[in-house]
Amino acid sequence: MEHNAFWYRKNHLSVLIALIFFGLAACQDESDCTTDSTNIVLLEFIKLVNGEGSNNEADELDDILVFREGSNNPVEKITPNVIGVPIDPTSNSTTVTIFREIGNTSKLDTLVLTYRREQTLTSPECGPDQRFLGLAYNKEQTTFDSVQLRGAETNQFLDGVNFRIYTCRYEMTNDLQLRFNYPANEDTIVDTLVVSRIYSDVGKREDLSQNDSIPENGSFTVMVPISEEREQIKVFLEIEQDDAPFREVNVLYQRDTFQVPTCLAQNRYQIDSVWMTDTTRLFDPEITEEILNINNPTNAQVSIR
Repeated sequence: MEHNAFWYRKNHLSVLIALIFFGLAACQDESDCTTDSTNIVLLEFIKLVNGEGSNNEADELDDILVFREGSNNPVEKITPNVIGVPIDPTSNSTTVTIFREIGNTSKLDTLVLTYRREQTLTSPECGPDQRFLGLAYNKEQTTFDSVQLRGAETNQFLDGVNFRIYTCRYEMTNDLQLRFNYPANEDTIVDTLVVSRIYSDVGKREDLSQNDSIPENGSFTVMVPISEEREQIKVFLEIEQDDAPFREVNVLYQRDTFQVPTCLAQNRYQIDSVWMTDTTRLFDPEITEEILNINNPTNAQVSIR
């Protein structure tokens, strides 16, 4: 009986070893198809803003729509300022279109991504694995001021982004904000002043304002485009309750070039002085903000008697 028990334990152990062996062999036959390959290119948007200086910040894509060539649906965001663009797996290039709204203006930019495709066969069970290497962009077909390559290969476990795109949000402008004040005083007879027309000597002399009223102790602001080719602009004010045909405001300004790093240069305008040729009705000229910037509510102001 002891001999039979020994024989039984010996054979049972042999069967167990055989099962473990064949189980390991079976596991080795099953190929691991895990891959880090992906056709998603990560684009990060960085906003360069200039005012008196400059600063960099994440450009949250509230006013940006990104489209891939051949698709009418915008690409979804991964984070507030990062999107993942699926590139064309059948081509060596993909065109990305970026539509932006900045204030009241719209801008359309293109980014042409180039790459090479490489296919490898891990195992017959897994099939081919396609990788996208050598990421770059066509500078001649790209309208952005600056694009920086961060990672030259797509990878679904990428710690970072493939491209960093700088969206240059210049805040400089060539529009002068000119405010007319109608302060209350003892000599004021008219409660509300009617300004029948305001125009300048720049361009086609189109009216900047028509038939606007200014209540006593109130104000009215007009936006006056200035010219790059000049250093002085005249603004004409026609008041309904006035015997004179018009009153004239003169603004002297200078222009230089301002540039945020990695962005294209832009003109910057600075007011030097404001004065009137006739002080009978207009007085107290004052410069409130010298630099023409979209964040400045006024650049100069004039009071009306």
